[in-house]
Amino acid sequence: MFEAFEEIFVHLMKHMSVILILVIILSRFKIFKNLMLKKTTNLEKYILMVFFGLISIIGTYGFNVENAIANTRAVGVIVAGLVSGPVVGIGAALIAGVHRYYLGGFTVNAAFVSVVLQGFLAGMYYKKIHKRNNKWFYAMILAALLEVLHFIIVILMSRPVLEALEIVKLIGPPMILINAIGVGIFVAVLENIYNEHGRIEATATQLVLKIANRTLPYLRQGLNNYSAQKAAEIILEMVDDLAAVAFISQDALLAFVGKGSEFHSPLGKDMHTKNILDVMKSGDYLISQKKEEIGCPESDCPLKSQMIVLLHEKDKVVGALGIYKTDENSITSFEIELALGLGQLFSTQIEISKVHQKSALLAQAEIMALQAQINPHFLFNALNTIVYYCRKKPETARDLLIHLGDFYRNNLMKSDMMIDLMTEIKHVDSYVKIEMARFGERLKVHYEIDSMCKCMVPSLILQPIVENAIKHGILPNKIGGVITVSGSISANNDRCVLTVEDNGVGMQQNMVDKLLEYNAERKSIGLCNVHSRLKNFYGENYGLNIESWPGRGTRVTIPIPLGKEVR
Repeated sequence: MFEAFEEIFVHLMKHMSVILILVIILSRFKIFKNLMLKKTTNLEKYILMVFFGLISIIGTYGFNVENAIANTRAVGVIVAGLVSGPVVGIGAALIAGVHRYYLGGFTVNAAFVSVVLQGFLAGMYYKKIHKRNNKWFYAMILAALLEVLHFIIVILMSRPVLEALEIVKLIGPPMILINAIGVGIFVAVLENIYNEHGRIEATATQLVLKIANRTLPYLRQGLNNYSAQKAAEIILEMVDDLAAVAFISQDALLAFVGKGSEFHSPLGKDMHTKNILDVMKSGDYLISQKKEEIGCPESDCPLKSQMIVLLHEKDKVVGALGIYKTDENSITSFEIELALGLGQLFSTQIEISKVHQKSALLAQAEIMALQAQINPHFLFNALNTIVYYCRKKPETARDLLIHLGDFYRNNLMKSDMMIDLMTEIKHVDSYVKIEMARFGERLKVHYEIDSMCKCMVPSLILQPIVENAIKHGILPNKIGGVITVSGSISANNDRCVLTVEDNGVGMQQNMVDKLLEYNAERKSIGLCNVHSRLKNFYGENYGLNIESWPGRGTRVTIPIPLGKEVR
């Protein structure tokens, strides 16, 4: 009995070794790796069914023992279910089961039923095993249990029972042991493929993020010749083994860096070879592993492998990124993951650039609207005041003319969106000096700016608030009042807090709530405009904070973040 067991064990071990060597060799091929990693389409599932079914058929031709066959058929079926799910598991089992049925024999019916059941039960364990570490170990335990189930079915379905028991005693132990080991090794080989792919993805992701960090300042400007050239140079510098990098728009070549650049210039030349046109229509990426597949019209071009990924702005294709190598069949899974990651990231950066451009245009439109709102009556009143002082106090008239010139120069000719805080204070003071000349002792303005408040601010954020305080806070008060413009650093040293406070007539809370609401019919847009611009510059957590107390005055607070880049 022991000699027979040893003979069966050795034979099955040799048979299993052949199968596992075949699988290990196949695991080195890219097509096999891709097939094991994807498993998404019906066609790929059918291919896997056939592959594992053939493994099981090979395993069926084992060692003949009386009216039965000691075999390794279960390995292919169980692995199919474990790594690809119940559909592939049952499909492979039916292929192996039908083949076994036509071989006939004492245990043919039991073998057919058990192999289908093994494929189904292994498939049911598919999701659980993918959540575990050391998948090979749990696969080996499950395989041993499923083989025990197989022999229970053989005993229950085969007649005479005594003869079935004798066969199970003879071939059961070596088959359970060998098939369990075979499944464990098979799953370990496939697990190594998954782990290798995961390492490639992680390495590619890290490199994508590093490239993104360096290309962001350029692609923030949008996709153009300059930004594309800089991004291509950075990619070629940071990615080993690439021969060339190209950026293509919908119309023409934007940048081409690396080998073969002499054949793909000047910039603006049509770069739409047939395969690039095809990929832009299909909306998918393209891998060309041979020179003739690239479709380059230049026979001396050294580039022989290519990958093209599309760049999107929302759902619209705006261009493509191409990476090239000088050897055929040299685009590996690393380059694929890298290019796909860069394509997604660059698409996001291009969309962000559009948002930045829109924000800049919006901010420019808002400041132009604010400048356009300068009340002509202010100019006329200022000139009348200056005329008055020309007769009474010529020196004062001269100073007022200087203030008026400074005020309008800052309003109408200031092109920079961000200015030094003290420049903004000087602009406010030019306006205030003219108003104080008009209203005399009824208007007083004090400045209390901490010397630590050295920051850049959006232009024209204080003057509209001070103007509002004069018109609606101080002047309605018969005795006039005082306006205090202050600036201090917050307790956390992260903000410069600007405040414009008056002791005028104040207002009710319902009026305060309406001040910052946009209303197209409202003639005065000063406070609403400033509030909107601050949010646009710094984010939704910033803007004006208005507090008012009827009969006592109003306070407007403006937080300016320190050390924070403007959005």
